[in-house]
Amino acid sequence: MGKRERRKFTIGFKQQVVEEIASGLVTTAQAARKYAISAGVIDRWKGKYQDGQLVERPTTEEKALRAENEKLKAKVGELTMQIDLLKKLDAYAQRQRNERTSVITAKNVAQFQGGAK
Repeated sequence: MGKRERRKFTIGFKQQVVEEIASGLVTTAQAARKYAISAGVIDRWKGKYQDGQLVERPTTEEKALRAENEKLKAKVGELTMQIDLLKKLDAYAQRQRNERTSVITAKNVAQFQGGAK
């Protein structure tokens, strides 16, 4: 006789079965017969459901993508700060150039009367 392969059920299916029982649509025994699952297995699912443990867990790939996403967000924040700093530096440099190359007028003559430094 061959070894029976263990079945795997999705979290969604387990939740559906437990919710059917909780809503009163079927009893545990009826659900066990309907889905060909041991009543003991369904009782374990009910316990986990009540404890809040019957939830989807992220896959390894999802965890890696989340970590990469966080790294990229941090990098975008860093680059945004650098761009802002460079813009301020550029505006400052432009003001300095404008002051050094401005034409002497009656309004700014006092600025240039100090002589060469």
